[in-house]
Amino acid sequence: MKMAAPGEKSFCVLEYHTSKSVVTVQRAFRAKYTKDPPTDKTIRAWHKQFTETGCLCKQKSSGRPLTAEDDERVRASFVTRGAHTKHL
Repeated sequence: MKMAAPGEKSFCVLEYHTSKSVVTVQRAFRAKYTKDPPTDKTIRAWHKQFTETGCLCKQKSSGRPLTAEDDERVRASFVTRGAHTKHL
């Protein structure tokens, strides 16, 4: 898979946080973006990165930052245990 766009990455982290299922994340990703989803290893790594640092600020390979809006959506979801994801 090509590198995920910042919004795609935050979408995966939010979905995984609420569902705790990589398969659910991959199905939702495929339905929303109509392309192959990230691997289970990648989704778990992104989630781990966020839970450890509280940030999705940099992608390991490119160092390209996510937008502040993406980070805020994920943080809000963690604080509200997923309740903020309904409007996304």
